[in-house]
Amino acid sequence: MGFFDFFTGDQPALVKQAIDDVQAMLNHGRDMFAAAAAHLLDNEILDVDLPALDGDINRREQTLRRSVLNHLTVDPKHELVLCLKLISIVQEAERIGDLAKKLGWTAGLAHKPRLGPLVEPLRRSRNRILKMFDLTRQGFVEGDASVAQQLMEEQPRIKAELTQYIQHLAANPDVTANEAIVYTLSARAMSRISSHLANIASTVTAPFDQIRR
Repeated sequence: MGFFDFFTGDQPALVKQAIDDVQAMLNHGRDMFAAAAAHLLDNEILDVDLPALDGDINRREQTLRRSVLNHLTVDPKHELVLCLKLISIVQEAERIGDLAKKLGWTAGLAHKPRLGPLVEPLRRSRNRILKMFDLTRQGFVEGDASVAQQLMEEQPRIKAELTQYIQHLAANPDVTANEAIVYTLSARAMSRISSHLANIASTVTAPFDQIRR
């Protein structure tokens, strides 16, 4: 049973709009992250319009908020917790778009191509986060609590590894100031994206007062 199957009332417009908007926001976020990370970490040409996709994410967030508000205006007690969860979800998805766009911007700070042992840990984390996007869509849209739990267990490991990476970067005397800035910003943005994905997954496994934990 998917997240949206728990809407018991006769609100097909709200449910359909919510499904479309959340799925599109997650898809855009993944596309933005994949393209920006490839540009930053693999020196590939950035062929995705990050601001345009981010703009669509923002518009869909506003649309979903209006849909929820209209629903609660008609019946403020009906499906209240689920509506509150939806508001939390779109906030997380909106932040993913901003952070993915920041990764693309970070590539523009680099003085040289990103090559060698410094970038390899970030590439491994990138690949794991891409998998997290897939798990988020599966766990959230299909309501698979086991998948959502798997994702939530993966996120602390990624966060710890990226934190350790930054510590090693700071202790490495051979790292230039430019490299330190570029790779630290990259690691922090990637860590935050993984956190936002885990927060979305938590809406499947936790009651409202315990999401994001």
